[in-house]
Formats: sequence, C-alpha cells, structure tokens
Amino acid sequence: MRHRHTGKILGRNSSHRKAMYRNMVSALIEHGRITTTVAKAKELRRFVEKTITWGISLGEILGKPVEELTADQRAKLVHHYRMAARLLPDKNLLTKLFREVAPSLAQREGDGGYTRIIKSYPRRGDNAPMALIELVNYEKKVPVEETEE
Repeated sequence: MRHRHTGKILGRNSSHRKAMYRNMVSALIEHGRITTTVAKAKELRRFVEKTITWGISLGEILGKPVEELTADQRAKLVHHYRMAARLLPDKNLLTKLFREVAPSLAQREGDGGYTRIIKSYPRRGDNAPMALIELVNYEKKVPVEETEE
C-alpha cells in the first residue's frame, strides 16, 4: 500500500526522477512551453507551480535594490532564491524566474494556476499520449522578417 506517498513513479528510480523534474522545470522556465507525455506534464505541474510561487511571494522586495533592503528582507530574498535553486540549478534561469516570469504571473488573481496543459496527438513510435505544458503568459515568438527598403 502507498499510504501518504504522493507523486507518480514513472518507471524511474528516485534520483532519475528528481533529475528529470529539474531538467523539465528548467526547460519550461527557459522556453515557456515544452512537449512531454500527459503523465509527466501532470506531475511536472506540481514542481513548476511551487517554484514560481517562491518567486511571486517576494512581492515588492524584488523591485528594490539590495542596498535598500533590511536584514530581514535580505534573509527572505536569499531563502527564496535557495528554495527555487533546488529545482533550477542554472543561475541565469533563477534570474529569469525572479525578474521576468514571476512578476508577469503575479498579476493573476488567486494562488496557483500558472501553467496549462494542452493534450496533443499521440507519439508516433509508441502511441503514448502527449501534451504541451506551457506557462499561462506564454506568447509564441514569431520571427520578424527584415524587408529591404
């Protein structure tokens, strides 16, 4: 019996699963949208929402320069960065999370709901159900074609 055990095992041992989630959270923060299986997307949502919440809960502290923060505010800032760094090992992605992603999602009403899962066609090789998981503020970047004038 699996009493009080949360999360899917997904056919992996714990270290592989942890590494996979870290990689997927990093990819989602970096690109804004990734394609994966439905089961992985539903599990990934838990980790992404928690990581984004660490960024949003700082509020106005992020907008101030570090020199103007009190000792308590600095401690809170460091704590939130370290908690988010558990799933985002890259410092550039941490900066992107706290400077771009979290403030843009902070205007949403209510807690959570920062991601959306869109089911897609089954994978060609093994017919696994696939899905897109994206941040709700994701905007597809269309390359601008330069015209000669």
